[in-house]
Amino acid sequence: MEVNESIHEYTGSKINYILIAALILALGFIAYEKLFLTSADGSLERSIAVLPFEDMSPDKSQSYFGDGIAEEILNSLARLKQLVVIARTSSFNFKDSNIDIREIGQKLNVNYVLEGSVRKDRDKVRITAQLIDVTSGAHIWSQTYERTLDSIFAVQDELTFAITQALKLNLLPEQVKYEAGMTDTPEAYELFILGRELAYQRTSKALRKSAEVLKRAIELDEHFYLAMAQLYTTYILASEYGGIDYATILAEQERLFWQLQAAPDFALKYLALSFHASQKYQTTVYLALIRRAYELAPNDPLVQNGYLLIIEDIDQTIEQRFAVLRTNPESAINYRNLIDLLIAQGRVAEAKDLLNDMETKFPNTTLLLVSKLLVYFTGEHDFEKSLRLFANYKGELDGNLRALETTLLIFSDRIDDALALMQKNTSNHPTQFDFEYSNALLLSQLRNYERLTPAQETKFKQIFDDTQQAEFHILLELLNGNTQSFIEKYELSNPTQQTLKKALSDDPYITMLYLAILKERGKTDELNILLPEMKSQFESHCITNLVSQMSNSCLVFWYLSEQHSAEQRFTSFSKQLNYLSIYYGGMTPSLPNSTGYNGVKNHPEFKSTVRKFMDDTFRQSNPKLIFEPR
Repeated sequence: MEVNESIHEYTGSKINYILIAALILALGFIAYEKLFLTSADGSLERSIAVLPFEDMSPDKSQSYFGDGIAEEILNSLARLKQLVVIARTSSFNFKDSNIDIREIGQKLNVNYVLEGSVRKDRDKVRITAQLIDVTSGAHIWSQTYERTLDSIFAVQDELTFAITQALKLNLLPEQVKYEAGMTDTPEAYELFILGRELAYQRTSKALRKSAEVLKRAIELDEHFYLAMAQLYTTYILASEYGGIDYATILAEQERLFWQLQAAPDFALKYLALSFHASQKYQTTVYLALIRRAYELAPNDPLVQNGYLLIIEDIDQTIEQRFAVLRTNPESAINYRNLIDLLIAQGRVAEAKDLLNDMETKFPNTTLLLVSKLLVYFTGEHDFEKSLRLFANYKGELDGNLRALETTLLIFSDRIDDALALMQKNTSNHPTQFDFEYSNALLLSQLRNYERLTPAQETKFKQIFDDTQQAEFHILLELLNGNTQSFIEKYELSNPTQQTLKKALSDDPYITMLYLAILKERGKTDELNILLPEMKSQFESHCITNLVSQMSNSCLVFWYLSEQHSAEQRFTSFSKQLNYLSIYYGGMTPSLPNSTGYNGVKNHPEFKSTVRKFMDDTFRQSNPKLIFEPR
């Protein structure tokens, strides 16, 4: 999960999984990093970095096992309030490094470093660990454990407790335990750490393999709830990076959701359940689950990022995310999250300072690409410079980024190239068609205004079938203030409570567009029927941080619910113009006509604000994208 601070909204039941992808990006799903905002002992800070354990097995095939052992020790230590533990991403960044331990400790700004090695041969395991004082370089504790695989959990507890004693934390053995939901079956455990490590790679091939391995682990132990939660999050990643068809993802997530109901309390369980609530638009439940996960594991980065989403004060969120750099100085995702929030606040210069650090620390990475796009596309609206970033990038693009490249080609008046790329994307990733939805919508608008050539129209029809074209038509009609196609689809000529609720359940955003049109016409009966349900889905989400408040769906919601004044709505709208979304930027050129802005169209500064934005952006890059109201 790696890009945004908010759960970005989108349109249509067929593209609901973009919400999941955006949430993935929002929560920074890059690895199980351990972050820490405050030190429990200000007089004598005890800080430690756990390095990945070296693979000493005969065939050197057990690297993942050494990493897994080290991570479990790191996780146990990170749950202790008396200790500052550097995140996995930062400490594991030094895997296979020849850098001196003291230098690593200085780079990570810790007092102690734990290093070790693992030798695994069939069911025999030999673990060696050393605790090193960074200042002197002295080994203040070391131990070797030779056990069988079936005693691996006891070894981990014993080793972790010995470390706390060496650091004089004065804990009892029972205060150092591995996480709830863990298995007692060694073979299942080994599959779990392999599956988790594969998920960290975030490629379609690795995610498909991760799901297979985790399923095998659960088959060996039907009560292995930690593996179930990990499998759920692996499916979330696959919805973004591919490797598993979307129908399978939905079915497996539904199955795992019910299985996790019987699980004991642990943070990853509640995090997985919160994703499920988000998919079902149960935002109140989502917020409650995130809070519960945070209570259980305030230092887990996935949980911490999710918790920071629900802090209404965006400046407070920025301050806390800067604090995260203390325990995760090598975390690209934290840099990226900070850049997103700074851009949302208009603090572009500060974002660029962080971008400079990223270019030094994380060259040639997807997160660096996304961060640059946040600065150049979202913040500065420099479409050509943003497009050149794709030309120079050699890595694998996820669905959002593939679609954004198409958007930039359209914005730069390279329609033929955009259509060719769109066809390539939909052919190579047929289960992820919906990422191109806003681009298809924009091309439909160009076609309606007769700004596509006959050859381009033909090409466009070849890419999307009749059913998909019909979906574009319905949404575009609503955005332009016409309700007939939507009424016909949901049989709303004589609306009932049942038909209205079905429409809202299937397509929350476009149903709100429909209601916004009716409200502008002075008709509120249908709105009154659906308002309680709309509030349960959107209210909690739309009162979170600034990025959420700027989303299209929240602007429509505030208009329908009348919980924000016209001036507040216009302020959010103005900020949204400055913060171009890298997820649904293709909808931006429809601004002057869009029903989504019924709540701000009557503001005296609306037309001049839109005109200035259009003059500063599309009038220069592609005047065809300026659609004057008909």
